[in-house]
Amino acid sequence: MTQLIAGVARSAMLVTLNISTDSGRKQDRRTQDEVTTAKGSGSTRAASVYKNLFADCAELDAITKFQARARMRHYQMTLPWDDMGARLLPTASFMEYTDDMRKYQEEFDRLVDVFLDKYDTLVAAAAFKLGTLFDRTEYPERSTIARRFKFELTHIPLPTAGDFRLDIESEVQNKLMRDYDARLQTQVSAAQQDAWTRVYDVLSRLKDRLTLDENGKRKTFHDTTVTNAQELCNALTQLNITKDPALEKARQQLEDAMVGIDPKELRKEESVRLMTLQKVSATLDAFDWGTDDDI
Repeated sequence: MTQLIAGVARSAMLVTLNISTDSGRKQDRRTQDEVTTAKGSGSTRAASVYKNLFADCAELDAITKFQARARMRHYQMTLPWDDMGARLLPTASFMEYTDDMRKYQEEFDRLVDVFLDKYDTLVAAAAFKLGTLFDRTEYPERSTIARRFKFELTHIPLPTAGDFRLDIESEVQNKLMRDYDARLQTQVSAAQQDAWTRVYDVLSRLKDRLTLDENGKRKTFHDTTVTNAQELCNALTQLNITKDPALEKARQQLEDAMVGIDPKELRKEESVRLMTLQKVSATLDAFDWGTDDDI
């Protein structure tokens, strides 16, 4: 397992994406007290009241929606690693990932600038929309609000047990290294299982949507049901960090099922639906997915 971890360390790195925004939501304790009193509550904590400082603000909504898209792309190109936010990025994906994240950061910064340029006007508009809920002290200066928006990427090498440089007794050091190796093994296994889970979820979704309903009619599905499967085929060539031959075989079978498939054709052509369903079902039956789900 040590050799496997060393191989992963050479072919992957850890990346952390931190995006912070201003939600525009704030707890309104004064109104909360009024509500609980009006309702005859014996405790002011019986209800919580939050207000949207920028109600119906298209500029702030655009930032919120965009940062969610950036996070989704980050998750698609990486594998889980620890509970602190770091994720595993294959070095083969580094250039594509960096280029994508640079574009996301540029667009994020642009959207933030649009919001900040209109900040004073938006505060004035909020006074009209919120009425007596408006409190000017809850709106900081433009320079202060600007610091709440951040888009930061951090890359670090994947550490191994050999990174310990401790001036302590060898017995203690050896124990620390053994414990760390065990922890790394668990993390590598979890990351690889995430790749397997992605394949399983895509295949299960396809099988469900391509199977006729109880009345013998075709089910509806979004184009993304197909395009997500096709995109996963490409991503898995890099996300298979342990070079698992079984995972690569599953990827190839998924690719064989989805190559050249067009969502519109899949909806209209019965022969295409049946052929794709057969291949998808065969792939699901061919592997141990580590789940008790009935497929």
